[in-house]
Amino acid sequence: MKVIFCGTPDFAVPFLISLIHDKDIEVQAVVTQPDKPVGRKQILTPPPVKQTAIEYDLPVLQPDSINEDFLELIKKMEPDFIIVIAYGIILPQEMIDIPKCDCINVHASLLPKYRGAAPVQTSLLNGDKETGITIMKINEKLDKGDIYMLRKVAIDEADTTEILSKRLSEIGAIILPSALKDIEDHVLSPIEQNEDDASYCKKISKNDARIDPEKENAEEILNKLRAFTKWPGIYMDFQNKRLKILHAKASKEKVDPGQLKDIDGNLILGTKKESIKLFKVQMEGKKPVAAKDFINGFLKK
Repeated sequence: MKVIFCGTPDFAVPFLISLIHDKDIEVQAVVTQPDKPVGRKQILTPPPVKQTAIEYDLPVLQPDSINEDFLELIKKMEPDFIIVIAYGIILPQEMIDIPKCDCINVHASLLPKYRGAAPVQTSLLNGDKETGITIMKINEKLDKGDIYMLRKVAIDEADTTEILSKRLSEIGAIILPSALKDIEDHVLSPIEQNEDDASYCKKISKNDARIDPEKENAEEILNKLRAFTKWPGIYMDFQNKRLKILHAKASKEKVDPGQLKDIDGNLILGTKKESIKLFKVQMEGKKPVAAKDFINGFLKK
């Protein structure tokens, strides 16, 4: 079986490695986004998928756009499948039509729930108890292709976006090679999505990082903390500056909404409903500190 793999971030890496290690699958080429400047020094950095492809001596293609020359190159390879996992670019119909068997996408939700760019974050924001992996056909519409396989995954209370994404990618990477073989052998048949059950999630931005404890309750804020770890994080306004909340849990202490209090050496934040115990915070312009150090530096004056 010959496949072309399209992907960019860390989430896609376990899938690529799984395909590489399968003796029945030949990864003909890896398609990923161009290198981008990263960090304060804006160092030009290859995406994780490219780094992995180089480790395994695979051809890497990084088109600025999917143009006719690129499509002709892909056609000449005559792949059985094109696999798309968090590539970040929507494929044109001409590319979708190239593979002999199918053009496949792996999506980190139980479609048709949470179509769009941030399904993992959205499942945590909503306090869901389960999510999953969907293996589906690609069509010209966003996440609307027919479904080949669903795999449910439980969400733990300690899950953050980083932790849950890693677990989803590892589980998905295990099932993908066998799913491709079953699709090729017509063991799996695609099932149309139920549009009545469809929901969408928006792309997360830095503007989502701010919390308002006077208007949001403890559960909503803790869900944001889980969803936005590592990026973009969450913060609240404190003494006309940003106070980032890095680690916190629910508390039974009584504190007025929006107020930070030292209660027996514990840093407690009151919210619209119930309160939160903060363990690690970071004042704007300062390094991250434990709650007791924040209390000594900002509350005991």
